[in-house]
Amino acid sequence: MASVREMKQQLGEAGEDVAEAASESVEATRSELRRLRAKLRANGAHLEEELREAGERFAEGAKTFGAAAAEQVKAHPMAAFGVAFAAGFILSRAFRRR
Repeated sequence: MASVREMKQQLGEAGEDVAEAASESVEATRSELRRLRAKLRANGAHLEEELREAGERFAEGAKTFGAAAAEQVKAHPMAAFGVAFAAGFILSRAFRRR
């Protein structure tokens, strides 16, 4: 049977082992978090660039559509007026019922 002194020594050694394992685990977790943070920043920068490019393409498409619509209105003013009047009439009816 082990003496009290031996038991204390074994418990002390076990405590040191647990503390060392916890320290290693904390350091590994910190390292992994640093790696993930760097990856998130890189992905965020990439996403920001893609969104900026998509916004530029959308703005360019809107300008093209607007120019084409203005050209059609200038070419066919009565038809444009008729379409605008019909759309306004339909929308006023739809909103009045609610």
